[in-house]
Amino acid sequence: MENCYTDAMESLDGKAAIVTGGASGIGEAVTQVLAEAGIAGLCIVDRDGDRAEQVAADIRAKFEVDAIAACTDVSDGGQVAAMVARTLERFQRIDILVNGAGIAPMVRWAEVTEANWRHVIDTNLNSAFLCMLSVLPTMKKQKSGRIVNISSAGAILGSVCAHPAYGTSKAGMIAMTKSAAKEFAPDGILVNAIAPGTIDTPMTHSFGEQQKQAFIEAAPMKRQGTAREIADAVWYLVSDRSTYVTGVTLHVNGGSLLV
Repeated sequence: MENCYTDAMESLDGKAAIVTGGASGIGEAVTQVLAEAGIAGLCIVDRDGDRAEQVAADIRAKFEVDAIAACTDVSDGGQVAAMVARTLERFQRIDILVNGAGIAPMVRWAEVTEANWRHVIDTNLNSAFLCMLSVLPTMKKQKSGRIVNISSAGAILGSVCAHPAYGTSKAGMIAMTKSAAKEFAPDGILVNAIAPGTIDTPMTHSFGEQQKQAFIEAAPMKRQGTAREIADAVWYLVSDRSTYVTGVTLHVNGGSLLV
């Protein structure tokens, strides 16, 4: 497929990216947009290795992109380090990291335990930290890099219907984004976050139709967003259209949270 982004500031030609949670939902949409923008190398990371392989195969068939899949539990530091090493060996560089892996189990406070709390924090927040920790040495050496952390409106509102640790983990991502942005700006590394509102993905389907309708009614636009709309926001933050943007949380929520 022809590159949809012909302007030099829009193209990602010659660059390599890692997208976690890349086998479905927002993560999968991000892989599509990066491929359309002419990314040279793409590592699609997910715990569902078979699905990640399918997404990679589809991208290779449609675009001139060297797409690989990595079956990885990103809450495990050893697995993350191995995934990043494999990516670097394949592409010789890492320009973009999109931390999209996350879970939002339906667990009320009465059912919260230390174990299920830690599981959400590990999957949503610690995974992003581990991936950042692993790619930063390469980005520092390159004197360039873009990191985008997919947070949530729940970071500001608190968990609406998911586990209380969900909002906590997403708020932590925003704080981590700001800290890293200040630390690594001199190295040419821009670190930003996106906080989606309700998006039409398999994750929100799990909340049930009643909760979905409540989210829709809360948005002035009276609809859910699409994964593609979040992916387009990611593209802005990793392209040369955002060279003076770092430490920012971009709210993409249809007006349901005005901050």
